[in-house]
Order: sequence, then structure tokens, then C-alpha cells
Amino acid sequence: MFAEERYVRIMEVVNQAGKATVAELSEALGVSQVTVRRDLEKLEEKELLLRTHGGAMALHAHVSEVAHEKSFSEKEEALVEEKERIAEAAAKLISDEDAVMLTPGTTNMLIAKRLIGKKGLKIVTNAANIAVQIGNYPELEIILIGGKLRRKSFALVGPLAEETLQNIRVDKLFLGVDGFDLKEGLTTPNLAEASMDRQMISIAKEVIVVADHTKFGKVFFSHVATLGVVHTVITDEGINRELAGQIRELGIRLIIV
Repeated sequence: MFAEERYVRIMEVVNQAGKATVAELSEALGVSQVTVRRDLEKLEEKELLLRTHGGAMALHAHVSEVAHEKSFSEKEEALVEEKERIAEAAAKLISDEDAVMLTPGTTNMLIAKRLIGKKGLKIVTNAANIAVQIGNYPELEIILIGGKLRRKSFALVGPLAEETLQNIRVDKLFLGVDGFDLKEGLTTPNLAEASMDRQMISIAKEVIVVADHTKFGKVFFSHVATLGVVHTVITDEGINRELAGQIRELGIRLIIV
């Protein structure tokens, strides 16, 4: 098969499904994965598709979301009732004396409010707004990870923040994500936040993803991790039932509220 023929076939597969993995394309074309990756590079150079971690996405409506990051206020105003229920369920998983880590995000802000009154908690976060929100409660020990402030999310990121995390271990990480996809895993629009998320995952005994139903099936610019790192997912009733079953089949505990 000539290169031009492969390009046409790749575009057919990717456009029909919306996305495809390197392994899927390799099987469909009967060529090596190395060849497929080279072809994907060429097609991306021609702006015919978008390469992702382990595959490619079609240039259709979803692609406009890949690098787009909503403002904090936009996120805060969306799906408030669903996020409240998710936060309530998440707080029930936290026991007195736990060491808990909260990533930046509107759902985690709601979780933080529900920790007031619990005893002996150590709360680690790189979200400046979360630290301010619960900083006046003496029963909570707050460890704010320092770094460069991203005003769009109030996240503290960068080498200084990542270095600090190396000296910490936590019982539970509550991880907010922008994208949760069965093939692409966990993703977010910003590279620096993705890097911080990976560091946080590496130091947590349990990783709990908190995400409303709109986050599922989405893929964003920066890959955080595969779904293999996830122990529990908490989401709302809007999640697709077939997808919910597939998540459980991966051995992930799924809590729907």
C-alpha cells in the first residue's frame, strides 16, 4: 500500500469513528505501528487530523474543545446541583485523621467546605482559592503547595510545586479532570496542571476522580494518566449507562449520585 493510500484509509477510519488508536489503525491498514505514527505526523502537519496520546482525533466539532479551557467562573456556574451531590458523596469517603489532597476545581471547592468539622485532617492542595476558603478553621491543617499561580484556575504549578510534592504522601487524592475517556484516559487543557496531577497521583494511596457527566468521552490537549491509576469515580446520574458499565468492567469503583 502506497503512503497516499494509507493516508486516505487513515482519514476514513478516524473521521468515521471520530478518533482511533495507533493499534487500531495498524490492524486496519496491515502495517506496523511505527508506520502509522509516521503517517499521523504527516497528516497532522497537513492539518487533516489531530494527534493525541496513542492515536488521533478527527477535526470535527469536538476538536475545538481540545485546547480550550473554560474560565473558573464558567465552570463554577455549570451543573451546580450535580457538583453538590458529587461533593457530598466525596466528603463521606473522608475519615478523621486522613491526609487528603485536593486538586484545583469547582467540585473540589465544594468538597473542601464539607470537611469543616472533621477532626485531625491534613489537607494538601495546590489551589490557592481552596486554601483561602478553609484556612480560618483551626481544626484543619492546611498545606498549600507553592508555585507559579495560574489565574485561570487558581492552581499553583511548576518545578517548585512539583519538588515540594516529592516529600509528601497522602491517603486520598480527589482529582478533578476535564476529560475522561476509555481510550485516552485522563486529560486536561494545560500542560503544567497535567504534570502536577501526575505527581499527585504518584504520592496518593487512593485516587478518586470527581467529575460531572459532561467530562466523560472528552479528550483534551494534555494527557494526565491512563485509567489504570483510578480507584474510584464519583459522578452524577447524567452519565451514559453503557459507559458506566464499561468503567466498572475496568475494576474501577463507580459512585453515581
